[in-house]
Formats: sequence, structure tokens, C-alpha cells
Amino acid sequence: MCRAPMPIAVLLALSTCALAHLCNNIYRTPDRVVVKPEKQVTTVERSDQFRVFVQNNYPTYLHNLRLTARVEGREVTVSISPESVAVLRAGERTAFTVRLTVREGVLRGRYPLRFSISADEIGFRPIEEVSNETLRKILPDPPNYGSNILAAETLARRKDPVGAKWLVDFMTNPRVGRDYRSRAIRALGRAGQKENAPALKRMLRGRDGFLRGNALLALGLLRAEAATFRPFLRDRDGFVRACALAGLALAGDKQVLPRLKEGLQSTNVYVRIACGWALAAHRDKEGIAALERAFATDNPMQRVMAGDALVDVASRGPETP
Repeated sequence: MCRAPMPIAVLLALSTCALAHLCNNIYRTPDRVVVKPEKQVTTVERSDQFRVFVQNNYPTYLHNLRLTARVEGREVTVSISPESVAVLRAGERTAFTVRLTVREGVLRGRYPLRFSISADEIGFRPIEEVSNETLRKILPDPPNYGSNILAAETLARRKDPVGAKWLVDFMTNPRVGRDYRSRAIRALGRAGQKENAPALKRMLRGRDGFLRGNALLALGLLRAEAATFRPFLRDRDGFVRACALAGLALAGDKQVLPRLKEGLQSTNVYVRIACGWALAAHRDKEGIAALERAFATDNPMQRVMAGDALVDVASRGPETP
């Protein structure tokens, strides 16, 4: 067992107020550990904090996961909490909070802020590019559905038909729990291939409102036509109605944003996640805050859905809704 450091570099620019620019690229060992700051630019008067999300795409556990930061000079100090994450399972996400404190009287300038992430590794080599062939071999492995879904999503994103087919077969399998089926549905949307929209539309005919709602979110990510969502705005299921609104907003409709704000007050946490996802995609601070609150839970189903939303929002450019 050894420790594998994975360096990440961002730029910290200080003005009369400190301006920290966090690049929009996803830093990773390819398709293995995804590290993503939650925002691209932050203005710091004396101090500020932001989250850095980490996703374990290895088909195994990561132990003693640590995020560290170093900034040259003494103008800025950086603290990170928690100090470490004891265990991050395959497919799971976590978040570190990074706090920047600027010394009084600091002049305008630019200072390199460097992150690195490390973990105890178990039988893998994180610097290697993962081939499609390796990812395909993960798919028949039944003990870890989370890892299977991530491998299939990566294949689908690479336009490998095996990945999309696996996700479609998995999301339509009634013997699989609705948690994992909903994750597969969202993975199809996050993969970004519009040719998967017909399979997602077929999910809208089912009885399970949670699956139908997630299919609407996925279709929003694929920017389906407005007519896809409008019939479900009158659905009897409140989660489905919220996801229809969110799907419209994710597909680019800004007129529904005020109605999504109302959804943030719902007693149903999944309604709040759906509404928060769509609002956050339009850079709405209340939406982002709602996702953060939903993410801070021990409930794995809720945490993964909120994490999917946060990672999706973080991967968007500043002008991309």
C-alpha cells in the first residue's frame, strides 16, 4: 500500500480585494479521480472559502484521502477541512472546504496556488490512461453497481456504444433498485449524447415517479425540446412536476426560474435538489446553497443525487446554463 500524489494547479490573483481564479478544467488522473472547484472566480476581501469536490472513479476504495494546498509567499494562507477522508468508496464523491485568508495590506498581484491530492492506493496505477477495453471489463462485474455506472458513463461520453447500451439495459431492469436505476438515468443525461433521448423518453411512461423525474432531468441535460416536459407540469407527483420545470430550465428556458425558486421551499428534499440543480446551472446562489445543504447528509441516495448536480454545475463554463 502506498501513497500516490496527484498535483493540481490553479491561479490565485490578488487585487485590492483578493481575486482567486479557479480554472474551469476538471483536474484528474484520467477517468479515475475527478477534482473540481465549485466556482471559477471568487473575490476575497479578507477571507473566503469554497469547496473542492472529489469523485473516486476507481473500481476500489481510496483510503486516507487528503487534499493539500501550497501558495508561494506569506501573503495568503490556506487551510483545508477535513484534514482527510478515511474511506471513499468506488463511485462516491466527497468535498473539501478550502479557506483563503489574505494578510492585511497585501498589494495587488498574482500568486500560484497549487493543490495536490493523495490517497493510499490498493493495487492500481493512477497515472495510467484507462482504455475503453478496461472499462468494458468492469461492466459485467456485479458487486459494485456504482463503479459499473461510472465506467458505462465514461464509455458513453467517449461515444462507445457499449456504455450507452449498458446504461439503458440497467435503467430498465426492474430487478435493480431504484437508487441505482436513477443513477444510470442521470448518467445517460450527463454523458451528453442526444441519441440516447428516445430511451429516456420511454422511461417517462413508467409508474415510478422517482424514475420518471430523473428521466426528465436527464432529458433537460440533453436539451430536449420543450414539448417533452410540458405534459408533466400537471403530473400528480410533485417530484415529477419539479423535474419537468427543472428539465425546461436545464434545456435553456429561463422563464421558469421564479417557479423553481418556490420549489426550494418544498419539504421534499428531492424536489429541492431538482430545483436547485436547474437554478444552479443558471448560476443562482440560492440553488447552489440548496444543493450544498442536500449534499451534507449521511443518506447515500440523497448525497449521490446532490453530488451529481454539484459536479455537473461545476463542470459548466461561466456562461453555460
